[in-house]
Amino acid sequence: MAVSTTTYKWLAPRPGSRYRQWFVQGGNLPAEVLYRATIGPEPRMPEEVAQDYGIPREAVDEAIDYCLHHADLLQQEREAVRADIRRRGLDQHPAVPTDGVA
Repeated sequence: MAVSTTTYKWLAPRPGSRYRQWFVQGGNLPAEVLYRATIGPEPRMPEEVAQDYGIPREAVDEAIDYCLHHADLLQQEREAVRADIRRRGLDQHPAVPTDGVA
């Protein structure tokens, strides 16, 4: 992935995070969460998302731009999370007791 020359006011890498995607500065809110709130079957307007999360509208605009320009990175991270879930067996239903007690 090419190094981005875009400067963001509200987004930055999060030191110590296992994720490479950027977060709203000063918190635990990934850019992708904001972006996904604006798409899908029930998309919200950026100003609504900003109000929902108590952040400036400009932070949502930056998150949308960031996600559109870093779609490959976000896809890689989602795939890595799914692989970790499968590796740890967290995608399996819990074992059902066989002694007849539910």
